[in-house]
Amino acid sequence: MAKAARSLSPKQILERIRQHRHAVIVLAHQSAIKAIKAQIRAQGDKLSQVPGRTIRVFADAYFDVHRQRLIAEAEHVIATSPYFARWRCAELSSDAQKEKPPISTTSTVQMSGAE
Repeated sequence: MAKAARSLSPKQILERIRQHRHAVIVLAHQSAIKAIKAQIRAQGDKLSQVPGRTIRVFADAYFDVHRQRLIAEAEHVIATSPYFARWRCAELSSDAQKEKPPISTTSTVQMSGAE
């Protein structure tokens, strides 16, 4: 069954856009942290031997260097994963943006020609 488009106020749309942007940045930062942790493991070091603050500093630097790619990947994950459907902006609509389709008042019986 198709889900009906929910009409949102402009204020609600702006809040959803803010939430979407925040989700993208958080997901991109998490990817940077994972990349740094993978590098640490690849060097043969244990994560338990590296302070969390150090990982965070390196992840922030990694994020700065690879920002565009990380954000693009996060956007793709949010756009395609069912787990992130809540944070998608493409499904937003408002009365000002979209005209509502006419509602049919013809019943199924009338359309089938039954008497």
